[in-house]
Amino acid sequence: MSAARNGLGEKEFYQSYSFIGTGEASAAFVIARLLSTRVRDLRLTRSNLLSWEQINDDDVIFLGPPKFNRQLQTAALTQDIVVEPDGIRNLKPRPGEPGYLQDKLTPGKPAEGESHALITRMPGPSGVGALYSIAGNASPDTFAAAEWLTQPWRAKELADRLRQADGSFPEHFQVVVRVEFKQGTPVQSNYVMHHVVQRPAKKPGR
Repeated sequence: MSAARNGLGEKEFYQSYSFIGTGEASAAFVIARLLSTRVRDLRLTRSNLLSWEQINDDDVIFLGPPKFNRQLQTAALTQDIVVEPDGIRNLKPRPGEPGYLQDKLTPGKPAEGESHALITRMPGPSGVGALYSIAGNASPDTFAAAEWLTQPWRAKELADRLRQADGSFPEHFQVVVRVEFKQGTPVQSNYVMHHVVQRPAKKPGR
């Protein structure tokens, strides 16, 4: 970076957020198409422009890897499963579950390989709204995960997986899907595992 600065002279550098991956854009489209018939005040914005007041008071859906959604790193969230730079980490593996799922890119073909995506529904930091996250390290896996929420046959399988013994559905959960992609397009995806996440207990006096 210092060499680049010296070569360019005394110029100011600024962070830029004027781009979006194809998978994230496609995910935003299919989710907005589904929700637009049910939600009156639906808004799309960049995460760096999202205020903490909005996160506390509204239902929010984050798309893309945590490195681009800084609020997910700082918010006090209870998660069993997290996205790491090269895969998915299962912090509380249950019998038969893997502790880590490694993403695998095809050598010489960065737009092809196998990756994993994490679908999360958690309570918002204030307990008022719901916070959703659809995240993975490769843009195609974000789109594939969004399809699990918007395509009827995928959504049915997901609902069947999440349905509890008494027939009810958990309020908060995390789901991992494995995604195979070629030329930057998801061509196959399948369910790996899910955890039902309990709402954090309120501290005394609150």
